[in-house]
Amino acid sequence: MEECPICAKHKGQVPGGLIYEDELVSAHHVYNQSGETFLGYVRTETKRHVPSFAELTLAEAQAVGLLTTRLSRAFFQCASADHVYVFFYGDHVPHLHLHIFARYPGTPEEYWRNRVDEWPGSPKGGANEVTAFCERLRASLANSMISIH
Repeated sequence: MEECPICAKHKGQVPGGLIYEDELVSAHHVYNQSGETFLGYVRTETKRHVPSFAELTLAEAQAVGLLTTRLSRAFFQCASADHVYVFFYGDHVPHLHLHIFARYPGTPEEYWRNRVDEWPGSPKGGANEVTAFCERLRASLANSMISIH
């Protein structure tokens, strides 16, 4: 069987660095290798290879939920998001990962939900902008009142 791409990624570096990591979960900004990156697309992943919510331990479920909440708050605080979307599909890569997207003020309704990154007016950038965005998210998480553990 081919190695899980999420497990493989946990062994390497991600552009912008990890936003959060502990023994159960991690979060990073998704990076577009072929062009500008939408600033506001983060993935939360379990460290252990599990395909869905049904296989999570209680501690993993709590960690995923709390990290998702903290990241959502960080999007409102430091990215001026007016809405945050959280998606889980679970049918392409069998490793639990949540897609978390910021929706920015002024986003036309036809770009809401899973198309927020396609809006021409959405914030985008290269490696430097992704790194700066991740630094703001890390700072917001560090100041968050909700603890993971």
